[in-house]
Amino acid sequence: MAKSVLVVEDERILRVTLANDLKEEGYEVTSAADGDEGFKQIRRRRFDAALLDLKLPGVDGLQLLKMFKASNPHGAAVMMTAYGTIQSAVAALKAGAADYFLKPFPTEDLVVLLRGLLAHQGVATSSEPDVGPAKIKQFGDLVYVSRKMAAVCDLIATVAPSDATVLVQGETGTGKELTARAIHRQSSRREQPLVCVSCAAIPETLLESELFGHERGAFTGAVQERRGRFELAHGGTLFLDEVTDLGPAVQAKLLRVLQEKEFERVGGTRTLKVDVRLISATRKRLEDEVLAGRMREDLFYRLKVITVRLPPLRERKEDILPLAQHFLEAYRRPLRKEIRGLSPEATRYLLAHLWPGNVRELQATIQRAVTLTKCDVLTPEDLSPDDLPAESPGGGSSPHHLNEAVREAERRYLHEILQSVGGQRTQAAQILGISRKTLWKKLKALGLE
Repeated sequence: MAKSVLVVEDERILRVTLANDLKEEGYEVTSAADGDEGFKQIRRRRFDAALLDLKLPGVDGLQLLKMFKASNPHGAAVMMTAYGTIQSAVAALKAGAADYFLKPFPTEDLVVLLRGLLAHQGVATSSEPDVGPAKIKQFGDLVYVSRKMAAVCDLIATVAPSDATVLVQGETGTGKELTARAIHRQSSRREQPLVCVSCAAIPETLLESELFGHERGAFTGAVQERRGRFELAHGGTLFLDEVTDLGPAVQAKLLRVLQEKEFERVGGTRTLKVDVRLISATRKRLEDEVLAGRMREDLFYRLKVITVRLPPLRERKEDILPLAQHFLEAYRRPLRKEIRGLSPEATRYLLAHLWPGNVRELQATIQRAVTLTKCDVLTPEDLSPDDLPAESPGGGSSPHHLNEAVREAERRYLHEILQSVGGQRTQAAQILGISRKTLWKKLKALGLE
């Protein structure tokens, strides 16, 4: 059965264009020219998705959004407006909108987004039982059995053939670069370069030159002309990891490249044309960065044409054991070790762990265990950190008092967070949602300093 979409837009040309494009995609489309008519349609029937203008005669778009989500919690809603501010974007997202488009926009971008959202919806609302080990899937380098990751891979497959800019959001270690590689390999640019840049790993003073290149003599030490990452990625894909670490000057230059497909090298006057698809990633919420004044609002809209959100490992626990087995096999073979698998106690240990470092932490844990074990089955002792005793869930001795138990639990959790980020306290504080100073005080109080 065709998916049903409600389009509420007072601008006739855009309303008709969207309706026609969606009908060509095979959707059943209902149109409304104002908020009152949109309200009647929402009360009359359920829709799989809704495209809602924010500023409407009668009932406004935000009210319509709330009504739509109240009557259809699983429906996908996208807001559209020519009066976009980041505050209205945040309000719409908090009210349940899946995304937000600032007019004018290419209607094909919205159609691509909607296709992915409805694919995600189909997985999320499925009533099929949980998949078992026989149904382990691999999409590029992404290994999964969970419905959440199946939805992510469906969205990747949907957006990959387009040239739409993609934003990948997720915690540290969730697989943002693997997602970018999967998008590139599924695209028409697969035979061209994929160039990856970690914005957090390059000093701000060098980042502009790294991305856009420089001319000879542009600054002290620039003894020869150098091509930047945009030039190296020409015809292919550029992946910018931790894009929120870009400074104001680089943000302005990046915005120009996205809009005009051209730039100048540092110290140069010659304008260079470039054809690059941009995929960016961040562990932070871009909306918060804009509100804090650290990111340009106009760049925000350019970066988040399509958003792929990666769930943390704790929210897809059914993927833990398939991933562990995948990593075990990958590290066992080069070492020629006959490791049959995980003991029941090790399985319980993996499932009980919170994995603050997500898939990256799990991968490192399995690699260490495979490298060091002398047994043919991995045990909790192989998997646990060297300076913390391994315990099965519910096992082991407990402190006698509640405050001691809380202190021990907090100590363990902080240790795991720090271990997952290689001791980087700034990064650990960001994951924990506290300041670096507060983290230092806690470490000192818990004897971890």
